Amino acid sequence: MSQSHPRIILATLLMLFLAWGVTGCSGTGPTWVDEGTVYTTASVARLLDTADISRVADQPTTTATELRHKALSSLRKQGDSASAVANMLTSTFEPDTRGVPVYVEKASLDGTSVVVVVEATGPKSGKLTLKRLWVLAEDGSVILARSR
Repeated sequence: MSQSHPRIILATLLMLFLAWGVTGCSGTGPTWVDEGTVYTTASVARLLDTADISRVADQPTTTATELRHKALSSLRKQGDSASAVANMLTSTFEPDTRGVPVYVEKASLDGTSVVVVVEATGPKSGKLTLKRLWVLAEDGSVILARSR
């Protein structure tokens, strides 16, 4: 019985370490989706309801530029397609915008290839508690924008 006790402790520590590693890696970047989802204008707008901004909602908008940079850097590490989207977002939006991407998806809208972005945003002297939805053509032109 005394030999199994250290194994249980070791197994528990290993599971905690693995759980910490998995959650630690996903905390800074936006959710990236590239599954060929087909949206309509109504269905894409529902992402404003479902996208989770909680990981940045307590941050002041004055930190948005830094958080945006970290989010786009993290997105670039999620593969070639995500990296291309991050580059497009970098060239499309001003670097000092108050929007922090929390959800980014390659999809289609009514037959057109698009990039869907949900950002956490907020008032100039507030916190990142609002959401903004962008549906962009692959060249970065705005097809649809909504906020809440």
